Amino acid sequence: MAAADTAYKERPADDFIGFEASSSEDEGEIAPAAGAKRSHSDDERETPTAAYQKCYNGQPVPPWLSGLPRLGQGTHPDINTMINEEVTKFVAHISPTPEEHQMRAWVVQRLQRVLDEWQLPRVRPVVRCFGSFDTQLYLPTSDIDVTLMLYETDRDHVSPQYESREQIRPFLYKLARQLKQCGFCVGCEVIPNARVQIIKTTEAVSGIAVDISINADSGMQSARVQRSFSQNVYPGALRALVLAIKQFLYQRSMNEVYTGGMGSYAITLLVVSMLQMHPRIQSGGLDITQNLGVLLVEFFELYGKRFNYDNVCICVRERGCYLDKRRKGFANYSQPYLLAIEDPCDLTNDVTKGTYGINRIKQTFSGAYDLLNNAIFAYHQTRTHGRPINHALDAADDRPAAKRMRGKGGHSSRTQQSSAGSVSSDPWAPVSFLSSILRIDPLAVAKRRKLIDAFHSGAMQRILGVAYQPQLVRALDATLTNNGSDALPATKSAKPIAAADASGGSSAQEQINRMKFDFANQAGGLPTPTEAAGAPDLPVLIADDDEDDEENDAFADEHDAVFIDDDSTEFISDSEYEDY
Repeated sequence: MAAADTAYKERPADDFIGFEASSSEDEGEIAPAAGAKRSHSDDERETPTAAYQKCYNGQPVPPWLSGLPRLGQGTHPDINTMINEEVTKFVAHISPTPEEHQMRAWVVQRLQRVLDEWQLPRVRPVVRCFGSFDTQLYLPTSDIDVTLMLYETDRDHVSPQYESREQIRPFLYKLARQLKQCGFCVGCEVIPNARVQIIKTTEAVSGIAVDISINADSGMQSARVQRSFSQNVYPGALRALVLAIKQFLYQRSMNEVYTGGMGSYAITLLVVSMLQMHPRIQSGGLDITQNLGVLLVEFFELYGKRFNYDNVCICVRERGCYLDKRRKGFANYSQPYLLAIEDPCDLTNDVTKGTYGINRIKQTFSGAYDLLNNAIFAYHQTRTHGRPINHALDAADDRPAAKRMRGKGGHSSRTQQSSAGSVSSDPWAPVSFLSSILRIDPLAVAKRRKLIDAFHSGAMQRILGVAYQPQLVRALDATLTNNGSDALPATKSAKPIAAADASGGSSAQEQINRMKFDFANQAGGLPTPTEAAGAPDLPVLIADDDEDDEENDAFADEHDAVFIDDDSTEFISDSEYEDY
């Protein structure tokens, strides 16, 4: 790479890289397309005048940027701002919709109901969520990790009937038979010889994969650690980085520990360690939320090119540090290259001791750094010189060598395709850096749409006997999925909630109270009515009902709601139900 390039350069003093905004005086400006007309200046324009199908370099517009204005502002936007904005849009796109989140919550409720109806003798089964679903760090394609706590009937203590692996093993087979007989699942596989014995199954209505363990409360402790880092220490930033890295590993089949991949807990601790040890974050000189793109590139650089896997153990306790792997006792002398991460919940546990495919993961991290670097340099050269002056920028590839070799000279099909694409002179043509390393699987998109269809079909609602209220789920978008409702539009229109339920005859206030109690259930487990009274004051969706305008108007006057005449919906702020 050219060291003199001002858009993106290394800082050897601390081994972390950073962006520096290029000044308009050193940069050329991409000339507007021939014959293009402008009604106002380019610097003021923020939205494109036409829907683009291709990026500036001829590549297809990725789904997370489709139909959106080009990243950044003006004809020579800051690259740091552009890549930060793209990470934000990508995370919003892959974040589960409220419908998807609610279906997952209902899957857990259905499993609890199946166990309650089983009526185990002298045992009180309680389903506890942990893992990425509990921490809100899950992809739409992720499974649900739950542990079945088998308590004694009169106290929260594990029943002595199911304390050892030998006692749990036959119970797993009994549970698998019960799940099949009651129609909960479409497939069920018992894995009794794993370090944590589990049942892998798929819920019948939603198609969501569920992993069930028995009395494995350690997973709940790790979930608390992840929630603390995500919500309290690095709010907003940690979730975005973890989801991007999880998607990166998922599309390369490196996200399952039992196949040598890296799990969600390990990814979270890796990101946390990088943020803790980052010199500019330590000094307070870097706003994390405004530099997500920089930090993502630095993550791939650190763990793909610079980290000392043979000697260093990662520790995230207190302010974080690096430990000597041998003194810690985590050194594997037959496999010294393995990554070692101290579990903050159990200091004797190495979180990544089962990640035996770390060499391949390290290689893909290194390739991702090269690809992102090249994409950034290519765009910088294009807007400076009108075209990439170094055609070798597309040559880096994180795929295995056997898959990279295509055609004469060993050039990859990705390189040939990029080279063949024409560079647009339109300064408002879309730009994507993340598409060099990330993609959206069409099968995953189809699966998400199928899950949303299952939500709107009402099948799960009928099984559980819960109200069909899709508007509430949409109203909770910001709370549950960090504004991810735009990630995947619903395939069916939702029926609005009327001020009076014609089928049940309940009043609008009763509907709102029920919705708030349902939210408290899905957000915090199964609280008592007293706990539900303390549910957050949420926006409530009220829809126009042409058949009863007088009742709607009266309700609106009482609660400061606004009804409109076009059958659409609006939010109102609910502050009237503190006594519920």
